[in-house]
Amino acid sequence: MGLSDSELLAAWRDGDNGAGEELFDRHVDAVARFFENKVRQGAEDLTQATFLRLLEGHHRLREGSAFRSFVFGIAHNVLREHLRQLARGRKVDPEVESMAELAPGPSTIVAEKQEHRLLLESLRRLPIASQIILELTYWERLPSHEVAEILDIAPPTARRRLSKARQQLNEAMRALAESPEVLESTIQSLNGWAEELRQQLGGPAKS
Repeated sequence: MGLSDSELLAAWRDGDNGAGEELFDRHVDAVARFFENKVRQGAEDLTQATFLRLLEGHHRLREGSAFRSFVFGIAHNVLREHLRQLARGRKVDPEVESMAELAPGPSTIVAEKQEHRLLLESLRRLPIASQIILELTYWERLPSHEVAEILDIAPPTARRRLSKARQQLNEAMRALAESPEVLESTIQSLNGWAEELRQQLGGPAKS
């Protein structure tokens, strides 16, 4: 059995660069997933920017905090800065604006199944904050307290936002579905379709 994130982090802080590389390998797929269905181009650059900031700031991780939450928190900040660039410097409201508005066009992810396409496009049409909380929950299988830490909100607020985001997703899928059968299949087996997409986007979530 390998070392835990916290054990690897302690070794990295003590000068073991190999431990830092192992942490990178363990979490890079998840960070790449975080960006892939949001930006039209540059997901790899944003992933690299996230880990560069991690390299510079891993000593700031608080004792008892989950390493993956810390990494996703950095990725979230990197994304917010990128959104300001897409909006040419104006403030972006993630509770209102969607990635489909800021980066128009279909998802760059190749999805052969109708259910996959429906889920990806529906997520991109949600308010950015809703897309993020759904993807962290369904793709990364993070508990609400970790999602709350990433988004810097209270856990009850995270749970309320997740419930609202699920309703928004259902409404978006109903508006975009090519047929009632595809809609029903996607809604009824949402966890399964999300799992398949997670595998396609970079492998299983790693803890």
